[in-house]
Amino acid sequence: MSIVKLGVAVSAAFAVSACATVTKGRNDTVTFDSQPRDAAVSWSDTNGKLAEQSCKTPCTVEINRKWTYNVTFEKEGYQPVEALLEPKLSGDGTAVMAGNILLGGVVGAAVDGSTGAMNDLKPNPMIARLIPAGSGEPSYIVISEEELEAIESVVE
Repeated sequence: MSIVKLGVAVSAAFAVSACATVTKGRNDTVTFDSQPRDAAVSWSDTNGKLAEQSCKTPCTVEINRKWTYNVTFEKEGYQPVEALLEPKLSGDGTAVMAGNILLGGVVGAAVDGSTGAMNDLKPNPMIARLIPAGSGEPSYIVISEEELEAIESVVE
């Protein structure tokens, strides 16, 4: 095999590899919300590699999809709540990894694995139900919009 053909083959392998890194990127769009709104949300990765970030609910941010994050919701007069925002293998991430393996994209599989591109951060959206301080009940993270609506209908 000539050097030119080898160069073309290697270039083609890199071009089709790491599909998730190219199509999804390293960051995930995460939405934080709370009931009541205007709570302070702060998050930092559990490895301590990234600086703590924050916003007020509702907010949507771009966060590296590779890491697990400690997330805290706080609002004056309410119980704070902490939760984990974790990378979970996404449905399209699974398909991309299978494509990497089937097409011989070992390099692509390694790149997608190391960047976290085949993951999505969960739960997303992350919604906190903040309970008034002194009520004796803890604040909690709502699993889905539907669950939040069900809780609100029972409370009302």
